Amino acid sequence: MSLHTDHNDFGNPLGILGNTRLLQRLTKDVSESRLSHAYILDGKPGSGRHTVARHVAAAIACYHREGRQIPAAQDGQFGFFDDDPIPVPETHLPIPCGACEGCRKVLEGISPDVHVIGREGKATLGVDAIRRVRESLYISPVELDTKIYVIEDAETMTPQAQNALLLSLEEPPPYVLFLLLCNGTEHLLETILSRAPVLKTQPMSDGEIRSYLQSNRRTLPASDMEAVLIGADGSIGQALTLSDSKSLKDILRQRGLIDAFIKGCAHKKKNTLTEAVSQFGSKREEVLRLLSLLSLAVRDLLLVKKAETVRLKYYTQIEAAAELADTFTTRSLLSLYTAVESAKDDITQNRNIRLTLTHMCLSAGVL
Repeated sequence: MSLHTDHNDFGNPLGILGNTRLLQRLTKDVSESRLSHAYILDGKPGSGRHTVARHVAAAIACYHREGRQIPAAQDGQFGFFDDDPIPVPETHLPIPCGACEGCRKVLEGISPDVHVIGREGKATLGVDAIRRVRESLYISPVELDTKIYVIEDAETMTPQAQNALLLSLEEPPPYVLFLLLCNGTEHLLETILSRAPVLKTQPMSDGEIRSYLQSNRRTLPASDMEAVLIGADGSIGQALTLSDSKSLKDILRQRGLIDAFIKGCAHKKKNTLTEAVSQFGSKREEVLRLLSLLSLAVRDLLLVKKAETVRLKYYTQIEAAAELADTFTTRSLLSLYTAVESAKDDITQNRNIRLTLTHMCLSAGVL
């Protein structure tokens, strides 16, 4: 791996795609010892939250970081956040280099000082997991000068778990860094938000995602590629998932059902509607996915009737969406959108699926 020699180069030696400004900012903060004790990395699944967290951890672990402290056997605490760090020789190399042992262990997930806390298949992240974190806080790092806790799905922490974490966020040991990964911050307590800056991952452009997929031999027909890009919504992780042959087959089938339903609504063809709804199935998660797609489709149709510039969330061609939107009145689309959202809520609350879908069609005036 070739390394640049510009001391002020806070670039991207690991070749990570996306979130360039965020990576540069955090790398610069690491280099200048200006990190906060905690950060909230907010973004959709597949938007690079885990990648950013690994990048920060590798930058801290990198042997080429100026001021990196070396664990010593003597008593007493040391850490990245101490006032008087024990310096290592100045190297003027970018961090993380990705080649040294410190970087390698972090990137391979084997660093003893990077701890990942997850839900372990549960719906929420409970207080017991956070209590275990607190119990281990005052055990000094093994190899690094920093002990890093990456808390996944932080938005699913119960109020009790958040309150338990708050005690650690307020007065952490000098060698601890918390990275809270979340998909939306609305479920985090204000006390948590007030003690950790919120940094948002940014969606990638369709062009960047298309290039990445093609470079990874995910060559698709133009129409399928557009469907993947729409579904990915700026997330390269989601794009990789959707472009898998099995996933792509499923999403094209789902889109076919939604297209049939929309056209049935447009032309008041009850037989088409009934047939489409019957194929929604009986699995709750599958029905919710279809209703979410339907909601995006109706949203697109509403917007193209009212605005000249629209970022489509379902349709791949604005001309086709506009032509289809002309077959509806604005009022009928609003009724359909409201009915779909209501159906999503009912399905989430375990209401009968078949009755809910029938009621959705009746409420929208399409049956």
